[in-house]
Amino acid sequence: MSNRDPNIYWRIYTPSFDMDYPFNPVANHFAPNGTRENGTANQVNTPSSPYLEARVLNLEEERATLLGEVDTLKELYHGLSFSVDKLKKDGWPVHVSPFQDVDVKKSHQNAVQFSVELERLKDEVYMSVESDADVKKVNIKKSIPPHLRGKKPVLTNGNGTQERFVKITPDDPLATDGQVDFGYKQVLGANPTPPKSPKTVVHDDLLSVEALSLDQKAWKPHYLTTLPAFTGEIPVGNSMTTFHPAFLDQHFGGDPWSPGLQFVHTPGPCMLKNRTYYRIDPDNEPFLPEAPGNHGAKLTAFFNTAPEEACADLLDPDSNSYENVPMFVRVGNRYVYYGNYSQTRWSDKLDIDTMTARVPQHVKQYWAEDLTATTRQNWVTEGLKKHFFPRPEYNGRLFASPENATTVDTEEEVKLTEKMVKDVGNYVESLRQWEREAKMKTALIKKQFILDAFNTADAADPPALRLWWEYLECVDWRKDFYDMICQLQSREEQYA
Repeated sequence: MSNRDPNIYWRIYTPSFDMDYPFNPVANHFAPNGTRENGTANQVNTPSSPYLEARVLNLEEERATLLGEVDTLKELYHGLSFSVDKLKKDGWPVHVSPFQDVDVKKSHQNAVQFSVELERLKDEVYMSVESDADVKKVNIKKSIPPHLRGKKPVLTNGNGTQERFVKITPDDPLATDGQVDFGYKQVLGANPTPPKSPKTVVHDDLLSVEALSLDQKAWKPHYLTTLPAFTGEIPVGNSMTTFHPAFLDQHFGGDPWSPGLQFVHTPGPCMLKNRTYYRIDPDNEPFLPEAPGNHGAKLTAFFNTAPEEACADLLDPDSNSYENVPMFVRVGNRYVYYGNYSQTRWSDKLDIDTMTARVPQHVKQYWAEDLTATTRQNWVTEGLKKHFFPRPEYNGRLFASPENATTVDTEEEVKLTEKMVKDVGNYVESLRQWEREAKMKTALIKKQFILDAFNTADAADPPALRLWWEYLECVDWRKDFYDMICQLQSREEQYA
């Protein structure tokens, strides 16, 4: 570019030497094309984009508006805190109106939709500010889920052209073994004003419909909702006596027969009719009855043989170990008598939706640890072995004679008999091999294997593991039984 370029205008101005101008004594030489003595380079202010300035001003105005709204919310918060403190000090009487039905699903959908809309608006604002900056694409090999392979979302760069790339984060929970290039925008220009705020991520796995509703009742299995409520008399308030664990051990005894069920298998007289009683920890049973006299359910992974089948000599012929059984639930460090319960319906298996949405993670952790403990009972080990490593099926011959024979042929019958004996022998040998391998594999089952089986598909191999419901219907609250054990405990000071 020459000095005659019409786009450059120079105004030559010669100051009068009669005016008194201060000069820098350090500047000994005149060097218009040189560098400054202090090492600072010449700077030329570049006029900013009018569009960018307008966007910045708009954002600043919106920020001021948001700050005003935050101040208003703070005032409301302080006022609400003052009201709550006054309410706790009995500042005024409170009249509670009947609860109103709330559409929980709709509330949850509205909350999620609002969060998505907020993120979209924030992206639009920041995209418009960054549109004038340079964009650099970097290709990185990362995994993407199968349903996103081959799809390329369309994003505009602000200049009328379109950029096509897929952006996947390394922490994507759906990432698989597929490789793909994805684009990552690197802004080379200045940061916008105000600076970006961190994106709000809504974790659906940490939210539930019940947590979003204040008056939503605790979820229960469907069968429990069909049972009529127990109408017997039960002490209320603090008048209910609690029982020390050592007292139950001394007067009832018994050993764990199945999860939560104690069975008194020692010979001699017993205080319990069916020699069974429930002794349950609510930390690992989230669906127990909410209070004495209510219905509930407990979870189990496998079933043991019924006590009346294994110990028929200790029970009456017409006794049932799962009917009219006293239940004690731990509250703090002691136990409360909830009533007598019966299992009036055969157990149902939980499906994958109920296992995922209704069973808390700490309950799954408990079952994974219990099923892989070195002290587990033999019937639990057998249940694991038969579930994960089922025995082979017999596919050999079942009859020594022809299936559609109308006459007896001695020679043919001998051949078929030999084949049947050979097939049975091969099957017995395969059972021996299966028993050795299955026992070894079962002994190697770890906690993570059980946790993975809880989330595995039903048709997978190895098969998925689902828990079972054991429905508990309150059928009686025995006041005479309650008074008797209260009197026994009151005689021993160590249990007070």
